[in-house]
Amino acid sequence: MQRLVLFDIDETMISSDGAGRRAISRVLKEHYQIHPQHMNIVMSGKTDPQILTEIMTAAELPKDVIHTAIPKVIDQYLDLLEEEIAASKYYIVHDGVYMLLETIASHPDMYLGLLTGNVERGARMKLDHFDLNRHFELGAYGSDSANRLDLPAVAVERAKELFKIHFKPDEVVIIGDSVNDVYCAKGYNAKCIAVNTGKTSWEDLEATKPEYLFKSLSNTQEVMDAILASMPMSAERI
Repeated sequence: MQRLVLFDIDETMISSDGAGRRAISRVLKEHYQIHPQHMNIVMSGKTDPQILTEIMTAAELPKDVIHTAIPKVIDQYLDLLEEEIAASKYYIVHDGVYMLLETIASHPDMYLGLLTGNVERGARMKLDHFDLNRHFELGAYGSDSANRLDLPAVAVERAKELFKIHFKPDEVVIIGDSVNDVYCAKGYNAKCIAVNTGKTSWEDLEATKPEYLFKSLSNTQEVMDAILASMPMSAERI
C-alpha cells in the first residue's frame, strides 16, 4: 500500500494573496511595457513558463523574443516575489494542511513530494513562510518543464533516487485544486484528489472526474482513506 503523495502549492496548501501575479505584473510592465490587460489570464494549474508565454503571446511579442526573455523574466520575478509575499494581507495555510502533512509523514508507507507549476526557487520561497519545506525533500517544478503533464514522471524518478522505491502510476497520488491538476494525474494514470479551495468551481472540478473531490483537506481521516484506497476500476482515464 505504498504511496507517493504529490502536492500542488497555490490554493491547494496555501493562498499567497496574488503575490506571484503581482510580481510577474511588475516585471512585465517595467521591462516589456506589457499592459495589465494581458495579465488577465487563468493561472491555476499552469507552470510559470507557460503563464509567461501566454501573457507575452497575448501582448504580441515575437516568439524568438519570448523564448529568450522567459529565463530573464523568471529571475526578475523571483527577486520581487519575496517582497510581494511580505506585502500580502491574506497569506494563509488552508484548513487541515498541517495535520494532513504530519499524518502522511508519520505513515510508514507514504512518501511526500511537490508537484507544482512554480519554478523551484519560487515554490520553496512560498512554503518557507509556513515552515512547510521540511515535509518535502523532493519535487517536480515548472523549472523542470513548461508542460505540467511531464512533471509526474520527474517526481517519480526523483523519488526512486531518494527513497529507493520505484512507484507505479497507481501508487502515485496527486493533490490539487485545478482542472489542470486533474488532467496531470489522469495523463500519468495516477490517482487525483481534487480540493475545492482555489478559484476553480466545484462544478468544473467535478466535470473532470477526479477520483475524489473534497471541499477542503480538513477531514484528515477522510483524505487519508482516499490516498490509501485502491484505484477505482471505473475511474475515467485520458
